[in-house]
Amino acid sequence: MNENIGFIGLGKMGLPMAKNLLKNGYNVFGADVSENALEELQALGGNTGSMEDWIRKVEYIVLMLPSSAIVNKVLEDIIDEISSSTQKHQNSLMIIDMSSSYPTDTKENSNKLEPYNIGFVDAPVSGGVKKAVDGTLTIMAGGSAEHFEKCKRLLGAMGSSISLVGPSGSGHLIKAINNYLSATHLLASCEAVQLLENFGVEPEKAINVINQSTGRSGSTEYKFPNFILTEAYNSGFSLELIKKDIGMANQLFKDAGAATSLPQMIYQKFSEASNVLDKEADHTEINKFVSAYLLKRGILNEENEKIVSGGSCSGNDVRPGGVRQF
Repeated sequence: MNENIGFIGLGKMGLPMAKNLLKNGYNVFGADVSENALEELQALGGNTGSMEDWIRKVEYIVLMLPSSAIVNKVLEDIIDEISSSTQKHQNSLMIIDMSSSYPTDTKENSNKLEPYNIGFVDAPVSGGVKKAVDGTLTIMAGGSAEHFEKCKRLLGAMGSSISLVGPSGSGHLIKAINNYLSATHLLASCEAVQLLENFGVEPEKAINVINQSTGRSGSTEYKFPNFILTEAYNSGFSLELIKKDIGMANQLFKDAGAATSLPQMIYQKFSEASNVLDKEADHTEINKFVSAYLLKRGILNEENEKIVSGGSCSGNDVRPGGVRQF
């Protein structure tokens, strides 16, 4: 295969994705602020260095970055590097933004790159760290059919479900809405299970019944058994990042003039959780926050006695390192 791929952003998701490109025979040139990530990529046969060192050698550049603002800055740097140099780029260049970027910015970036004959596809992912490691991510792409077909084989090294969903920005739009839905399911599930536990229903039994019923979701089928009931809280996706995605979805609804208040309500809850949970909290730790505010307010049983009990799922970790006292 021997195609050269630039990969910018070797974080919790980006590094295993880059590793899968290496496993599938691609030559990977990595860039990241973390020396540890660069050393790990090098140990597996990857190349490292500044973008200026390898940009003219690669056919593709994959971006896996924390925010639209950073993506926009990197794309400006790529344009500056290509347009200012007298050395001709030896290959046609395709940029694949797999970050969770703002869809409007994505459309603007696509238009901005076109005069430089640089192709652009937005291809954000879903599935978390586990699927990034396994190479089984869901990838939702936006862009032209021609550009998508050019990228499809490369994307197949990182994902098992790959779809072109629409024009430029469409992939990022679906990603934002998907994460908003995921956060809504998670928050509702945490509140529901805490209420059931306060009434004496064991969380494991509650989740088992819900997962055989119409209330099931990815949160009850995957996140509760693996990260919440076990109190591991290590899904690999931070509370800060999902809050960012919910905020993006909330703004998209506002920009569309949609008459709905639910996105704002979900964003507010996750923002409140972000203010009281540890800075590096996993997004599944929203359960600790839910437990704290439901237990603080209390609920009543049939005898009108206040119940404040909690067990393995209660998330009653209001000790240092858990949820700070309200």
